[in-house]
Amino acid sequence: MGEGTGERMYDAYTPGAQRALDRAQVRARARGGFTVEPVDLLAALIDEAESRAAELMAQFGLDSARVLNALSMESEQSSLGSVLKTLPAKPDESAEVIMPLPHSAALRAVLLDATMQAKALDRGLHVGTEHLLAGLMAESSSAAQRLLADGLELEGLRSHLSEQLSALSAPMLALEEIPPLDLYDPARAVDIGRILDASANRAREGLRVVEDYARFVLDDPGLTRRLKEVRHRLAEALRGFDPDLLIGARDTREDVGTHIMTPSEQVRENSRAVLSANFKRIAEALRTLEEYGKLVDVWLSGRFEVLRYDVYTLEKLTLTTVHAYRSLGKAKLMVLVGGLPTLGDLIWIVGEALAGGADIIELREKNLADRELLSRAREVRNLTAQAKARFILNDRPDLARLAGADGVHVGQDDLSIRDTRRIVGPNLLIGVSTHDRAQLDAAILAGAGYVGVGPVFPSATKEFSEPELAGLAFVQAAADTTNIPWFAIGGITEENVARVLAAGATRIAVSAAVVRAERPRRAAARLKARLEGRAPDDHKDLDRPKEE
Repeated sequence: MGEGTGERMYDAYTPGAQRALDRAQVRARARGGFTVEPVDLLAALIDEAESRAAELMAQFGLDSARVLNALSMESEQSSLGSVLKTLPAKPDESAEVIMPLPHSAALRAVLLDATMQAKALDRGLHVGTEHLLAGLMAESSSAAQRLLADGLELEGLRSHLSEQLSALSAPMLALEEIPPLDLYDPARAVDIGRILDASANRAREGLRVVEDYARFVLDDPGLTRRLKEVRHRLAEALRGFDPDLLIGARDTREDVGTHIMTPSEQVRENSRAVLSANFKRIAEALRTLEEYGKLVDVWLSGRFEVLRYDVYTLEKLTLTTVHAYRSLGKAKLMVLVGGLPTLGDLIWIVGEALAGGADIIELREKNLADRELLSRAREVRNLTAQAKARFILNDRPDLARLAGADGVHVGQDDLSIRDTRRIVGPNLLIGVSTHDRAQLDAAILAGAGYVGVGPVFPSATKEFSEPELAGLAFVQAAADTTNIPWFAIGGITEENVARVLAAGATRIAVSAAVVRAERPRRAAARLKARLEGRAPDDHKDLDRPKEE
């Protein structure tokens, strides 16, 4: 299933469903998205006021205004209207062709669910808006999760849809009705059943292994949730097979593969090796389910294909998180330095911050020539290496690599993580500034090694308008979303750091609170004490005059 123009392959949709898909494209563009998401389709179904889906939502008390509010789309109505006004009433051959946005993996899963429900009832049935709504209301759907989080009641609608479109709770089709699998050959049916059963078990087991690591070792709520959703989607897809076929064909005692072991299977060097082995196990099992599933039902096979691609993404997220923990797991205090008049001033400030307990120094310079910036970066690299601290260079992946930095930090308007990675290689950390939940999720999915969360308060070193302040609410959202290393940033001082920690932060990034302090070493030490839960008065010995 391709992206871009390939998304138009859904030609077996009713006119209302196709209009909803087209409108979802417009909504995705209006919010500046790069892919069409389930929330775009759900909002589009609401726009299609006379559709069966809209009638069902109204019937079960899902007020359109509240649904849009839960999807955080009420502010997009004006921009959506502007986009719609630019669309011509009739096609203009001379107009520039706008390529459709690709569907996200989550939306592809929804569309597959909808298609399977329609085809399970009647192979010739076109997919309608009610089928799309059923796919969006599945427990694993991100759109449904958004509505539930806002307190909307979905159980009545789900029950009704389940009664009307009960394709996912029973075998997709009676096996004797499926032409591709010749059940007049019992041996062939049993052989296929053994393959599908063994692969299903491998995929389930592998997912549980990596989910347990994300849950109990990484303590990462977002990653655990994503792995759990994939496991539940796998269970839903497997219900498309006749359980009697799978269980009846199982013959573990006579399986020759259970007695064949390779040396590499007996040894795992570390937890990363365990994760890598199990992610490969999951992907291989899903590929087998996808290929042999085509002998049973091609639509069911497509669900395993989507799951396999999602597992590839989860493998990257998980292993990136493991690498980030190894690099920054104990780091709590990041100090941003820059804009100092001389190299001597820079060296002194960095030395004081490190002596006070800074774990990371980020060099942020905006107005230096490249040669001077590289020279300063190398000096900071030497100082941090001696102190066994990390060094991050802001904005410049090319100079970060030349200076031997541990990582580079980029903003929302700088190079993407993908392009930055092509410059710095596979090992350097890439940090990303995020200002809202959508940017945080995007940075995590793109493979950020850590993120900045803010601005929390007005800053003495960088000006922000009131709407640009993310505030403590974003800090709380980050704490609930991920445990990948993240640093609250923006106007944090010793006076307000307790509020930041109470909101869920365990790491902070500061600049003026240390760089502009009368005694930078003492300021850093007192902040570090707060982060470690110690009394700041423990550091009275660091309260030394600047000239010392």
